[in-house]
Amino acid sequence: MRLGIVMTARCNATCAHCSKDYGPHRTEHLCKDEIFRLMNEAAAIQDGQPFAIDLTGGEPFLEFDLLVDIISHGVRLGAAVGCVTNAFWARDDAVARTKLTMVRDAGLSLLSVSVSRFHQSFVPLHRARRALTIASMLGMDTELKGAVIRSDLNPGGLVDTWAQVLDADWISVFPVLPRLRAGAALPADEYYREAGLPTQRCPGDMLCVDFDGLARSCCTLGHGDPFLVVGDARRMPLKQIHETFRSAGKQRILRELGPVEFARGAQAAGVGHRLRDAYAGPCDLCLHIQSDPQLRAVAESMSCAAEREDNPREPQTNY
Repeated sequence: MRLGIVMTARCNATCAHCSKDYGPHRTEHLCKDEIFRLMNEAAAIQDGQPFAIDLTGGEPFLEFDLLVDIISHGVRLGAAVGCVTNAFWARDDAVARTKLTMVRDAGLSLLSVSVSRFHQSFVPLHRARRALTIASMLGMDTELKGAVIRSDLNPGGLVDTWAQVLDADWISVFPVLPRLRAGAALPADEYYREAGLPTQRCPGDMLCVDFDGLARSCCTLGHGDPFLVVGDARRMPLKQIHETFRSAGKQRILRELGPVEFARGAQAAGVGHRLRDAYAGPCDLCLHIQSDPQLRAVAESMSCAAEREDNPREPQTNY
């Protein structure tokens, strides 16, 4: 099983592209007992996938002692544990080496560092470079996670800069989506998009428990919207939530066919004109479907129909 845990909503930064409004003003978090219980329950779930735990936030390194304890507990349970950070803490070699040695010794197997033009207003790029370099020297796998707008992809743009100064085992570059922090704005032509409907399936396929205990089938598309919620981990056993995650009609459609199936349903229902001509990928399309009331209604209807097909005793309803 692969489990994502959003440890905290607190962050040192208030990046414009953060749809969840994380920042220094936020105090919501999962406590140690809650996180350990989730990890224990996850360890007992056998779904054919390797057991992995991905820790994120907010900024997990703000709760550093707790982070070390969580990593150690996950490794004792047999999980591969990864963590995403913006590397604000890597202010010099000594501090970075000390912290990274502690998480390495606790068993962290993957350090992912987030960068973007928005991050760089709060965290200088040389800190990301220092964190990746020292983590690699200490034997950890490393990943660069870069969020981009269209102009970042131009020759000599930010992506070229990252390629010159940052080194990681894996590099993941993904577009900024049109759900920004409240009050932030981005010119429409700065969103990277390609013509047509993206046909890829949901790239996440991971159960993610947010800082408020709500579990979603996605760690990317935001807090505050129930569209992808599959349960409340503060009220329900994780096994029950996981069963919903694997069997619910909406999640099955996204996992097996992708959000394009909802788009095709919208076209068949006569509301295809509400779709855009271009998207950045399946996450962008999924977010647009969530955000548009008519497209969302079609998706909800199709999800209910998919579940009824698995329950022939239920009465059929026309939508």
